[in-house]
Amino acid sequence: MEGIATRTYFEGLASGLGPYGFGGRSRRPPRDAPNAALSYGYALLLARAWLAVVLAGLHPEVGFLHVEGRRNPALALDLMEEFRVPVVDVTVLRAFQEGVLDPAQHFEARGGGVYLNEGGRKRLVRVLAHRLNQEVRHPDGSKRTTYAGMIAYQGVRLAAAVEGRRAYHPFFLEASR
Repeated sequence: MEGIATRTYFEGLASGLGPYGFGGRSRRPPRDAPNAALSYGYALLLARAWLAVVLAGLHPEVGFLHVEGRRNPALALDLMEEFRVPVVDVTVLRAFQEGVLDPAQHFEARGGGVYLNEGGRKRLVRVLAHRLNQEVRHPDGSKRTTYAGMIAYQGVRLAAAVEGRRAYHPFFLEASR
């Protein structure tokens, strides 16, 4: 089911990123500019989620959704899932549509894949930092903070749930009313 949902999601994302070469999700190596931007954005988001998990006192390699294993930050990947769409996907889509990222100027082909060049990385880091500083409200109404703060908040809430002190409520974007 997850595979079907993922494929359907990325088919929908292709409607916005298709004009920039996106034909579906590819990684290791990314085959086009949007995939390169998504992969780089996910790596930056993972670092933030990993930090949130560790600061909350949890072990990043023991997860619920992702396969556990040595050097696989399963719990950080679990936490990251809540923020992929609102932080990375939305930002990458807007960056291409607004001309902040240009496949001809900010990417390079090498090693059988397509990667951000230095200028592209700087631009993506800048727009992701801007997105992480935007305010958002938790869907349960418990907190209003930036996306960066929300990632940390969810790490603390996850620790409380693991310790049996409270139920865990994931972060998600609410549908527009």
